[in-house]
Amino acid sequence: MKVLLTGAGGFIGSQVARQLVAGGDHVVAMLRPGESTARLDDVLGSLEVRTLDLADTAAVTAMVAEARPEACVHPAWNAEPGKYLHSRENLRLVEATHRLAEALADHGCARFVGVGTNAEYDTSYGYLSERTPTAPTYLYSACKLALSHSLAQLGLLTGMQVAWARLFYLYGPWEDPRRLVSSVTRALLEGREAPCSSGLQVRDFLHVADVASGLVAVLRSGVTGPVNVGSGEPVTVREVVTRLGALIGRPELLRLGAIEPKAGEPAFVCADNTKLRAETGWQATYTLDSGLGDTVRWWHERAG
Repeated sequence: MKVLLTGAGGFIGSQVARQLVAGGDHVVAMLRPGESTARLDDVLGSLEVRTLDLADTAAVTAMVAEARPEACVHPAWNAEPGKYLHSRENLRLVEATHRLAEALADHGCARFVGVGTNAEYDTSYGYLSERTPTAPTYLYSACKLALSHSLAQLGLLTGMQVAWARLFYLYGPWEDPRRLVSSVTRALLEGREAPCSSGLQVRDFLHVADVASGLVAVLRSGVTGPVNVGSGEPVTVREVVTRLGALIGRPELLRLGAIEPKAGEPAFVCADNTKLRAETGWQATYTLDSGLGDTVRWWHERAG
């Protein structure tokens, strides 16, 4: 299958690229101008790389018309820690995604897998299923939710199947070093204190390779509409960082309670992933322990 993959150089996209190549697909990999290909070094020669700005509608439309992909996986987005939740760039990415999806539908693309977020849901409901009411509280999640609705309608108009994968909490090799698992891992490996919140909040963590395999499973299935891609296993943040401390052998450097919790932060966020498992046959490869171990090894090798 010929698959257009946006954000191919990113944390999620690079893992999706690797799995599509392993599955024998022809991958048209979109990269931003000047974007590093470090995450793709082992598969770069197997990709058809297209370097262009997603916001350049004319260039994107011309590329789609030439490449004529049969399917698209679209993880490209601005997810810079500390900025993306409230950034107006979200508005521009909604418009750019609309133009991309229109071009794809107009040139014979049969299937589109968009990437959303658990933050689209009303998180007061506990376990979150695709039937949970939505109540986004950030510009980021509001834009993602609006996009999921408009793309679904575009699919009905054009016949292009549209699935919307809602992701939960990711970690793994090549994660932005400012995010939780990576920042704590680096600090402990370097012998520095790792300030954390109390860690009582419960979250759903999934290794990025399993997130990617979930997206590929959705792509290869007939699933449409929203579908949760998460572990379905709740764990406290305290437990995650405590396991990191034990793996690295520096638990005394953890400073639980040193950071105040964010205002309005939900106490419990966990996926009900029944739809994903039932309709695609997906299963996670990593347990939390094996996934954290893989991440620690990767950062240790980078430091060495």
